[in-house]
Amino acid sequence: MMYKAIDLLGIKVSAITKDEIVDKILDFALTGKFKTMTYVNAHCVNISFRDPEYRRILKEMDLVYAGGMGVVWASKLSDRTLAERVNILDFFDKLAERLKANKIKIYLLGAKADVVQKAKDMLKKTFSLEIAGYHSGFFDEEEGLDIVREINMLKPNILMVGMGAPKQEKWIYNHLNKLDVNLCWAVGAAFDWLSGYRKRAPRWMIECGFEWLHRLYQQPKRLWKRYLAGNPLFVYRVLKYKLKKHEKAS
Repeated sequence: MMYKAIDLLGIKVSAITKDEIVDKILDFALTGKFKTMTYVNAHCVNISFRDPEYRRILKEMDLVYAGGMGVVWASKLSDRTLAERVNILDFFDKLAERLKANKIKIYLLGAKADVVQKAKDMLKKTFSLEIAGYHSGFFDEEEGLDIVREINMLKPNILMVGMGAPKQEKWIYNHLNKLDVNLCWAVGAAFDWLSGYRKRAPRWMIECGFEWLHRLYQQPKRLWKRYLAGNPLFVYRVLKYKLKKHEKAS
C-alpha cells in the first residue's frame, strides 16, 4: 500500500499513522529487499538545506515519516496535513509484538558500545525479540567492512541504524547494495531511549509537542543550538516556502 505524502520544503513526507507504520515495517521486513526508511524533524529539514547529499538521499528513501512535532505543525500550512507525529517510542510496543510473532531478526548498529548493548539486552528481555547481532556506531572504514560481512552472515530482516542524521542515512545509502537485509531503518537516538540510558519527557509534554524542551534540559550544551536557533530557522523556512508557493499559484 502506498501512503500519500506531503511536500515539506521540497521533501516528501509520508502521511502515515503510528498504526499504519507498524504494518509497513512488517511488510518491508518480510517481503522487501533493499528497502529504506527514516524520519524527519525540524532539525533534519534544516540539515538538508546545507547538505545536498543528505537531501538527495531523503528523496530516494522508500519511506520518510514525521518524527518530530514541528513537521506536523508545518504540514498544517500545506494542502494536505499530517495526522500525527510518528515517533518510534510511541509505536514500538505494538511493533515488537508483531516482530516477535513473525520471528523477525534484527541487527542493531549505532550509539556507544554500552548503550547499544543495553538496548540489545532490553529488547531481548522485555520483548523477547531475536537480536541477531549488534555493534556501536563508532568504527573506522576497515572495521565497517567487517560489520557489513557480519550483518550479511547473520542475515537479519531489519537493520536498525542509530547514528543520528545525516550520518545514518548516508551510511545506509553508501552500503545498501552491499547489505543482505530486507529493511535498513534509520532510527536516530532510539537506542538511548530503548536502553533506558535516557528518560522520556512526561506524557503531557509529549502530547503538547514540547518533548524537545525535555531533551534540551537533559543535554543543554549539545542541543541548545539545534532547538533555540534551529526551531526559529525552521519556522522561517516554512513560512517563506509557503509564501513562494502562494505567489506562484496567484
